[in-house]
Order: sequence, then C-alpha cells, then structure tokens
Amino acid sequence: MKDYLIDFEDHINLTVKQFIDLINKTEGIKLNQLKVKDLSYFNEQPILPGHGIYIFKTEEKILLIGKARSNSFTERISKHFDFRPKAWFNRLLFITCREHFKKELTEENFKEASKYVFDNGSLILVNMKNPKQIDQFENILRGTTETLNKFKRKRYNDNIILGEIK
Repeated sequence: MKDYLIDFEDHINLTVKQFIDLINKTEGIKLNQLKVKDLSYFNEQPILPGHGIYIFKTEEKILLIGKARSNSFTERISKHFDFRPKAWFNRLLFITCREHFKKELTEENFKEASKYVFDNGSLILVNMKNPKQIDQFENILRGTTETLNKFKRKRYNDNIILGEIK
C-alpha cells in the first residue's frame, strides 16, 4: 500500500499480529518527499484529531514506533530530526545511531543517521480518536515487533484484538 495514514478505528476487529502485517504492507510516505502539509492533511482532507501512533521504517525493518498524544503529528514528527545529541525528542536519530549503526551519540553521527533515514525511511501515521488508547497501543506495538526501540523485557500477546485496547 502506498498510503501512509491508517485510521485505527477502521481496524478494531484485527489482532495486533494482523495490524503489524498491515504496517509491513504499507509503504508509507518517503521521508525525503515528506512535506509539513502531509502531517496535517491526507488526500486534501484534514487528519483529525491528528494524534496517535507513528512508525518510521525502511524496506527492511521498523526503525521506531512512537506516539503523538499531547502534541499533534505535525508538532511531534519534526523533533526527531534535531542533530543535537542532548536534544530531548530526537529519539529516531538516537536509536538509529545506537542500535542500527552502533556508533557514539555525537552530532556528526546524528547527521549521518539523519541522512540515512531521509534516504531510506518512510513514515506511517496511525490516527487515533481516543487518546486513552495511544499509550497502551504504542507499548503493545513496541512489545510485539522487532523495532529498534523495542522493549528489552516487556512482551505482549499479538492475538489481542485492537477493539479490546482501552
């Protein structure tokens, strides 16, 4: 699928495993083609409420699963590309340096990580109307996928039905 927006409510009858399959089949929007407008509008329609889960991935793997709950997708996504190692919300560059490249967390290495994700990465947005579900769903996805920011010890059952997430 070339679309990059998935409406959570359209898939509440799927299991987590089936949803992960959907993520893997969804191409997403290439980061080197992403415009700020794409974080607020999809097919000329506003993305409302504009918060939920986002996934950065390459063709080979999921790089990072994150959430936009108190911020909108428009506010949150751009913060991942801050080169400063001490920046607070640049988890994508941090995790790409540390887990993918196995390099020190320096500004130069963050720049290399940024170039890599812009050249090879895509973004998928999972729009969610119920903000109470966002934290739990992010945890479930991080605990059932092989994302670079997966939990080391926490695991979830991938047979959970999405509609059961409260």
